[in-house]
Order: sequence, then structure tokens, then C-alpha cells
Amino acid sequence: MSTARRNWINGFYWVGVTMTLACFAFVMAGNTELAGRFEHRGFPLSWAFGVAAVIAFLAAEACHTAFSGATDTEDRTSQLASALEAVKSQS
Repeated sequence: MSTARRNWINGFYWVGVTMTLACFAFVMAGNTELAGRFEHRGFPLSWAFGVAAVIAFLAAEACHTAFSGATDTEDRTSQLASALEAVKSQS
């Protein structure tokens, strides 16, 4: 796995963790006067953090899946090629 891809996956993961913690913090502090003004009825700030967390986790998973899918295909191709060579050498 390339370093750049690993950095993207780690970045999305930690953004998701941070947004999740921010979501929980705003839910817990929602009844206070300071944080209560950000919790509107239409679309509360805690929901925004929750949606951002879900999107970040999905992006990290998509990056990971896209790369691991290519690796699995490459592994299967090399296994098939070696099996084909073994069959040809026996004939």
C-alpha cells in the first residue's frame, strides 16, 4: 500500500473519530446555555458533526476497499499464472 493512500485512510479515520467525539460533546452539552444556541430545531450542530463523521468513515473505508480490491485481483492473477505455468510444465 502506498504511503499517500495510507495517509488518506488515516486522515479520514481520524477526522471521523474527531467528528464523532464532537458530536457526543454537543449532545451532552446541548442543555447548557453556551452550546444550546447551536442546537437548532431544523438541523442541530451535533447532527452536522455526526453526518461528517459518517462520511469520513465511509471515505476511509472506500479508500481502503479500492486499494485492497486491486491487490486481491493482482494476487489472483499471479496465482492463476503460476498454476498455468505448472500445468504447462507437466504436459
